[in-house]
Amino acid sequence: MTSLMQRWRSLSDEVRRTAVGAAAARLGVPDISERAAWEALDHEAVAALLGEAEKDRAQPWPHTLLSDYARYWRDGVRVAYEEPVGELRRRTAAAVAAAAVTGEESWVDHAADGLQLLCEQTTWCWAAHESFASARNEVVADPDDPYVDLGAAETVEVLAWADLVLGPALDDRVPGLRRRLRREARVRVFVPFLQRRDWHWLGLDGRLHNWNPWIHGHILSAALLLEPDADRQLGLVDLVVEDLSRYLDAMPSDGGCDEGYAYWWNGPARLATALELLDRITAGAFDPWGVPPLAELARYPGRMALGDGWFVNVGDGPARPSTQQPWHVLHRWGRRIGDDDVTAFAATHGSELPTPQPGLGRLVLALFDRDWWAAKPGATGLPRSTWLPETQLFVARDAGLALAVKGGHNDENHNHNDVGSFIAAVDSSPVLIDLGQPTYTAISFSPRRYEQWVVRSAWHNVPLVDGQEQSPGADSKATHIDVQEGVSLALTLPDGAVRRKASLDAGAVRVADTWPAGHEIVEHFVIAGTPQRQRPGELVIRALSGAVATLTWNAELGAGTLERRPVDDDLLSAVWGPEVHRLTIDASALTTFELTVRNTG
Repeated sequence: MTSLMQRWRSLSDEVRRTAVGAAAARLGVPDISERAAWEALDHEAVAALLGEAEKDRAQPWPHTLLSDYARYWRDGVRVAYEEPVGELRRRTAAAVAAAAVTGEESWVDHAADGLQLLCEQTTWCWAAHESFASARNEVVADPDDPYVDLGAAETVEVLAWADLVLGPALDDRVPGLRRRLRREARVRVFVPFLQRRDWHWLGLDGRLHNWNPWIHGHILSAALLLEPDADRQLGLVDLVVEDLSRYLDAMPSDGGCDEGYAYWWNGPARLATALELLDRITAGAFDPWGVPPLAELARYPGRMALGDGWFVNVGDGPARPSTQQPWHVLHRWGRRIGDDDVTAFAATHGSELPTPQPGLGRLVLALFDRDWWAAKPGATGLPRSTWLPETQLFVARDAGLALAVKGGHNDENHNHNDVGSFIAAVDSSPVLIDLGQPTYTAISFSPRRYEQWVVRSAWHNVPLVDGQEQSPGADSKATHIDVQEGVSLALTLPDGAVRRKASLDAGAVRVADTWPAGHEIVEHFVIAGTPQRQRPGELVIRALSGAVATLTWNAELGAGTLERRPVDDDLLSAVWGPEVHRLTIDASALTTFELTVRNTG
């Protein structure tokens, strides 16, 4: 099997060196001096971009404060710093876009202000990732010892694409700024990236996750657009391709993403953007699209869709993520692999105009993607069923109902203790739910991670066995898996006692658990929506979509206990509202329990 690195290295040194050196001219994005190209852009998209930028310009630039940075260590709060620093990047990207589409000097000056503010930051690294400062028992980053993380990568990406599209205007209005951009990229990103090979996101220990393509993709664009030394530039790009190849080699052949749909956009989709840049600068000679499992990875979003903006979510992923996703990336990916279903699924989201939020590079690539703007949404159906055997995720849909069941293990990226948990949706809206991602704090990725109620198995749709919740770790896994594709998934839960079978058939979701006598089994079901009626063996719920779902179970076990849980986390409440409920049923008196979910209105 040919890897990405092998395919890249199959190109001669001369071809690679020429491609990298001519990248700015080959990416297909004009600079601000090519007015005809910018003035021919989609008028609705331009109007939306300018409207956003004008609102930004009416407000003072965000400031990043040491006291906010230090809060990560003081009280575990991350967002106090990450939100304004993210706003500074987004607003700078919006100002760059406004300058490019209008050609106006006032916008160029405004964009230059934002770029300079980014350059003046002591660090581009987020406090949560600043292990160098932590090792010194300090809360102040050292500019002479920069840490390359997602924040550094996101920032250098803005500088790189701003330099490409505004270069001539920056030379005219603010001579010297472009030299400053290159200096910051070299000191903060290129040199530490080349000199150290102990960055955890390289995946040299075999643990690969979304940081790899997310950071490497931004280093790639920065190397192509900001590095003036030809030898260093080629060295950076070769190293990036080697590291991206390692990431792709680690992806399951079924195209699954253990980090879930929301992180797919900053994992596999970041990889696709990086590969597209390499393909463009080599005029198609690189052509990576046949390397497995790229085609399968492109199909993942459509396989996870429930409809109406809802998606199957696992781990730290929202069930209803932001609609501001770069669907043009998926559309181009589908075109590259020749998959009409992928392009059709992406095109159904074409009404979502591109914004700077997912990144300046993604924005400008979208603006000049004529095929994307010409794409018309057509009829596209969701697959009747999906089984991803390596990821161990099963999804079925039928007659307004959907079922998703997760196998896997409890040492996945962004893990929740959720082996065997399931989601049941009515009219697209999940009723029995996976809560998803809470707001990240200092404990989110610490040894205290499983103190968070959202990630514990007690707040997933799995039973409590003999008073014990599921434990984290790769040994806590699903076993004895049996799939009847399109109908059901059966597996043994990590405790080894409970056998679970979940199916979608004959207009109902059915989940049946069996176990040997002598075990204490307490069933848990996490519910979104409004409970309407509860009685022995039955609970009626009005889903968030307005549909009515009826849950039924062994009547001899009674009505169970319905617990209301206020949702005071902003990320969670944005998806589920101010509260969720948990239905608890003690099934210890039996050796079999069956729950049925039907759409009853």
